[in-house]
Amino acid sequence: MKINPVVLIVSSAFGDGHAKTAQALQQSFLARGVEQVFIVDLFAEVHPFLNAVSRTFYLKSTAYAPGLYGMLYDMTSRMKPGQPLSRFLHSMGKRKVEEVLNRLKPDVIIHTFPYLAASELSEKVGMQVPIFTVLTDYVLHGRWIHPSTWKYFAPSDSVKEALLASGVPPQAITVSGIPIREAFQKIPDRAELLRKHGLNASRRYILLSAGAYGVLGNVQRIIRTILKQSEFDVIVLCGNNHKLRLNLERRHQWNDRVHIQGYTDQIHELMSLSSGLLTKAGAITLTEAFSQSLPVIVYRPLPGQEKGNARSLSGQKAIYTAYNEKQLADYLHQLQIKNGQEEVQLSMHALSRKESSQVIVSEVLDALEAAFVPQTVHR
Repeated sequence: MKINPVVLIVSSAFGDGHAKTAQALQQSFLARGVEQVFIVDLFAEVHPFLNAVSRTFYLKSTAYAPGLYGMLYDMTSRMKPGQPLSRFLHSMGKRKVEEVLNRLKPDVIIHTFPYLAASELSEKVGMQVPIFTVLTDYVLHGRWIHPSTWKYFAPSDSVKEALLASGVPPQAITVSGIPIREAFQKIPDRAELLRKHGLNASRRYILLSAGAYGVLGNVQRIIRTILKQSEFDVIVLCGNNHKLRLNLERRHQWNDRVHIQGYTDQIHELMSLSSGLLTKAGAITLTEAFSQSLPVIVYRPLPGQEKGNARSLSGQKAIYTAYNEKQLADYLHQLQIKNGQEEVQLSMHALSRKESSQVIVSEVLDALEAAFVPQTVHR
């Protein structure tokens, strides 16, 4: 293997999961002594205006027109790499991508977001840089697939089966799980964390996460259901939605059962203090909960990849999915009495691969070592 190889991880600010996955991989590379690890939001760098418009559309549509986003997602989910739409999406900004690659000179490229312009470029110019893809959802979308990809790291056996059905050869797939940060592998001191977060050891808590951008709908109604239908107190994470946070703080300023926070990078601590997580169906947050064996209720999953995640994981009995307040109340009751959670915990354990980052980094470094072995010349 080349000494101190240059690793390029292609990420994105569409949601929080792609960046978290990239950071987890970066931590593992650094732990293995690989120092030149660059996380680049490639689409934002080569198309800043289009990226801003697309990101705004994504956030607004999931909040105000989820059906439109879901329709577009479903329309493109089965597209093939060679189809015109796929080639167009992966070719946008290709010239600027080439400039970025010439500047960084990566020895390996890892995608945690399906903007595969580097893959498209490699196919055109015969670039020999190994390219890997780490899928960050529990459902497969056609945008992740490209013939120049050396290896796909799948989150689950079900996604592996979908890749195989799409024509990806079995030797190009490793079921690694989704990488999460090292913080989720540590066993915290519960008493110390309760003091740190100002919580009561005699109370039980539901962690309600509205997502990184606070787009979970009907948060106030969900809080009311939790308070009315269970004995849980609720910790509410509003993400970067400052308007939501201020509104909830005003409503609940005198209620000692409701604890309001904004965005936090300490969700691992709050998960360890909670009896359950109530959230949207973002794959990274769900994977983080699985690592803690924390039961999850997904409430009214958004169309698109989140609906796919919820459907897949509910089918594997790894999460509960509530589509109305009655179902939500029923699942809260199950969490409260800890009824029948053994099957769910077994499923969570099967999906939680805490060594995911290390597995991926090891395979990437092994591939790099093989790529740099001098070829024997036969005369």
